Amino acid sequence: MLEILKNPNFDFLGKTKYFLALSALIILGGLGFMLGTGMYLGAGARGYGVEFSGGTQLIIKFEKTPEIDRIRSAVAEATIQTYDAPAKNQVIVRLAAADETNLDEAANRAKAAIAASYPENRIIESSAEIVGPTVGADLRQKAVQLTVWGLVFQLLYITWRFGGAIWGAAATLAVFHDVLVALAFLAFFNYEITLNVIAALLTLVGYSVNDTIVIFDRARENLKLKKKDPLEKILNDSLNQTLTRTLISNGTTFLAVLGLFLFGGEVLRGFGFTMVIGILAGTYSTIYIASPIVVWWQKRQAGRVPSA
Repeated sequence: MLEILKNPNFDFLGKTKYFLALSALIILGGLGFMLGTGMYLGAGARGYGVEFSGGTQLIIKFEKTPEIDRIRSAVAEATIQTYDAPAKNQVIVRLAAADETNLDEAANRAKAAIAASYPENRIIESSAEIVGPTVGADLRQKAVQLTVWGLVFQLLYITWRFGGAIWGAAATLAVFHDVLVALAFLAFFNYEITLNVIAALLTLVGYSVNDTIVIFDRARENLKLKKKDPLEKILNDSLNQTLTRTLISNGTTFLAVLGLFLFGGEVLRGFGFTMVIGILAGTYSTIYIASPIVVWWQKRQAGRVPSA
């Protein structure tokens, strides 16, 4: 096997408290930002795509480069932004759903208003995506349920596979940490929660735990070989022994999703951004979230055993 680092011996767990503080800062900062700005949380939360919030989304292609201000003056109640490569002269027009009926009329009215107030830049083609608010709310609820059930089944499987609840709990809490970190950065950079982003989050639930399981499996092997060594040393040794594998596996995946984020276009940008943050958070959480939880639990249990 290719060795990037020969016989590494880093004290990964020695600085755990500093990295736990960093995680807490990011997650609490993200939750505070969401509550303060109304992103994803609270009554009338914003930041959800049409498929979750309900409404009408128009993708309009113009003959020439569109002027966003001219389009905004025609449909003041809409959210408007450029779409895809600038050379394609496309914009997205998002309209909130007022009720469950005749949602296609909003798309037709918006398109007609833009054509009337901006006649010098002809509309070449357009497409509309329409979702009722009830359907959007139902999709949002199911997305949360899918994520939660993914974490639950993951917890049950790892607990069974490793013969102890702490291993499953540590891995699941690490993945939950990754999801919260990804949501925090999505909020910081004002990304909408769309089906693509939900797909990325569900991918992270499966992918992020992979590295944790590999390291835990190595730790389980080392526990059999080094029964006299403390668990903290065994986990630290396991992290070092699997470091090359982590760098190669996660590094190549990171480069792939980074390329997707940079060059995948507007449609895949949210997916790519979520995966970029998730891969970084997943690699970090295996070392500084999952492993310290196991060590903390073992020390806690040892403290409960009465001395002879």
